[in-house]
Amino acid sequence: MITVDSIGLGVSSVSGLLNKTQIDPNLIDEVIWGNVVLNTKAPNVAREIVLDLNLPKKITGVTVSRACHSGLEAILQGIRLIEHGGAQVVVAGGSDSMSNGEISLPRHLGHALGMYKYGGASSQGFKGVVKLLKDAGSPMTWVPTPPAIAERSTGHTMGYHADLMAESRDVKRESQDAFAMASHVNAGRARREGKLAQEIVPVVLPNGAGVITEDNLIREKQDSGKMAKLKPVFRKQGTVTAASSSPLTDGASCVLIMSEQKARELGYPTDMTVRSYSTTAIDPFPELLLAPALAIPKALDNAGLTLNDIDVFEIHEAFAAQVLATVACLASKEFCKERLGRDEPVGEVDPRKLNVNGGSIAIGHPFSATGGRVVTSCMNELRRTGKRYGLVSICAAGGIGGVCILEHNPNNN
Repeated sequence: MITVDSIGLGVSSVSGLLNKTQIDPNLIDEVIWGNVVLNTKAPNVAREIVLDLNLPKKITGVTVSRACHSGLEAILQGIRLIEHGGAQVVVAGGSDSMSNGEISLPRHLGHALGMYKYGGASSQGFKGVVKLLKDAGSPMTWVPTPPAIAERSTGHTMGYHADLMAESRDVKRESQDAFAMASHVNAGRARREGKLAQEIVPVVLPNGAGVITEDNLIREKQDSGKMAKLKPVFRKQGTVTAASSSPLTDGASCVLIMSEQKARELGYPTDMTVRSYSTTAIDPFPELLLAPALAIPKALDNAGLTLNDIDVFEIHEAFAAQVLATVACLASKEFCKERLGRDEPVGEVDPRKLNVNGGSIAIGHPFSATGGRVVTSCMNELRRTGKRYGLVSICAAGGIGGVCILEHNPNNN
């Protein structure tokens, strides 16, 4: 199998951004990059991207990791850096390659191999090999440890927690399946209409193996009958299935950020600004992915807006159950009273405004790449429709939620 690692994906993404925007690389002050599946040989992906693209060496590059929120966090850090006068032009985004996730050897086996190679045993011939085998223990204990998919704090997977959310918030299986179906239908339509193509740059595979030009997970002819027959995958009595969960995949995304003054000076559009943002956290057990239900009203308050003012919603689809549970909480008087201290619900999210071009269930979820993707998708949809406000929301491991409100003002150009 031929794959591209997080650095290579980041290189393709940033290269595409430079080509599209024609920004002079010498004007870039910083690259801020999200990454979750770390490469221990090159943990600062941002700096490696700078070096591989032969960008000006003055760009230090910094990598941030906040689980699925990493890409959006990179963008928000870029905004704060500019707001505080630490930079004028920032490239921010993220990439992850599940295909290249490192698999750890058991500690005792790694130690034995290290002693064999660096402790002098390798020069002892057969005697050294015998010592290696003795130190390494039984072959039955040599099984590598795959990357953890369970929450360290709870011991359960995200899917397990999504199931608990569906149960506690009364999100039915049928609603989840219908939401997942809509994600594929919307993404398929957006692809046919050329909307997704506007947001994609090719990824060149190594050794001349080809070029990837579009996402390969969208199923436009999803069979609802087959979907309904799928068994739950996280809890026997659960309702979350493979079809209503986001696929873990490989990808990268990034955006160009600058102050309005700098954008005007350089001749770039100034019609899109960040109105507000908020990051919140909750107890990971039981409703691990519910933090956006706290971040959304906070971001709305910071922006001086209500839920009804939002024209476009881009809510990351980790699971259909998680999105629907979040939406249900915002509309729940009981939840808003108990968790937000409000006498009235935050409001109803109009499904006609939600993920109108598909979401992570259809397109995939390459962890850190999702932040830049949903921000880009939201901005493009606002520009296409002439609408004003867009809300981006991402849930993340550890009980974290991040929200950003975008404002489109074409008269500001």
